[in-house]
Amino acid sequence: MSDKRSKKDAVEVSSQPIQDELSAIKDRLSAIETIQSISNASVVKTYVKEHLKTKDAQRIMIECEEPRTSSHLQTKFNYRSKQALDYHLKPLRDADLIREKVEAGRTVVFEWSNLFRRLPKSTIKSILDDTK
Repeated sequence: MSDKRSKKDAVEVSSQPIQDELSAIKDRLSAIETIQSISNASVVKTYVKEHLKTKDAQRIMIECEEPRTSSHLQTKFNYRSKQALDYHLKPLRDADLIREKVEAGRTVVFEWSNLFRRLPKSTIKSILDDTK
């Protein structure tokens, strides 16, 4: 099992103006997510707790504070297959609590979504402490 995204035979085009525009879009989106999380902190907290009802979801959420590969998560929680891990990751991704990110070198990692990460630290601590 590989945590790398496969490289396709294709031409890759990049330019500084495109990179600058993409960076600006990401910054705007990040600002919107920050405002959304902070202004709706109590609603987001309730929403998160609703999706962290299983022990597996709770443990994965705690572990993904730092970006983690699927093989790390699979080993850490003793899942016998990638499908077993995906069974628990999919609801968290669908709820926008965990996001998949491709790092340099095409390594795929899972980490907290901006919606969750942008909550006040005290709220995040109380959510994760409640789940232990």
